[in-house]
Amino acid sequence: MMYRSFSGGFALEASLCGTLAVASGFIGLFAGDKQNRLVKELFDWYKQAELPVYNPDFPDHAVTVAESTLCYDSVVKYINAEGVAFGSKERSSRCAGVAAEVVRQTAIILNREFA
Repeated sequence: MMYRSFSGGFALEASLCGTLAVASGFIGLFAGDKQNRLVKELFDWYKQAELPVYNPDFPDHAVTVAESTLCYDSVVKYINAEGVAFGSKERSSRCAGVAAEVVRQTAIILNREFA
């Protein structure tokens, strides 16, 4: 429950994607003076990644590129491409899939640096 307010770009303010904020904090647990570089790498990946890859609830979902770390930009591109509302099950499932991909990419970055 600690990160509940991160959804919707922090308390539904549509700012930074909450998943990126959690991942950044997690990277900070391990990275020390490498934190800024590794978080920037994660953010750069997010801005150009075709997401979501994982969306089992809606296998024929739209895939979009956020070009931004902002929740609003990412979600609006998706709901426009998919033709669904912000409060839809499709959008919610999409964001869960994006969260899974951010966790995966965070693990890739950390494993490369510290494994």
